[in-house]
Amino acid sequence: MKNDKGQIRLGSVAKLAIPIIGAVIVVAAAVAYICLKLADEMRYNEKWKDYDDCGWH
Repeated sequence: MKNDKGQIRLGSVAKLAIPIIGAVIVVAAAVAYICLKLADEMRYNEKWKDYDDCGWH
């Protein structure tokens, strides 16, 4: 990670950071998708809950 002058080489850091950042983005997208699907399902159930007793749904 450091060259002979003691400076950090950007390429080595980028090779380590890019996959980690990519994984964090993928996990965040998956969590957001799951939350949106759950919210949509809750909204749908709330809309049709009055019709559960009468047999229309």
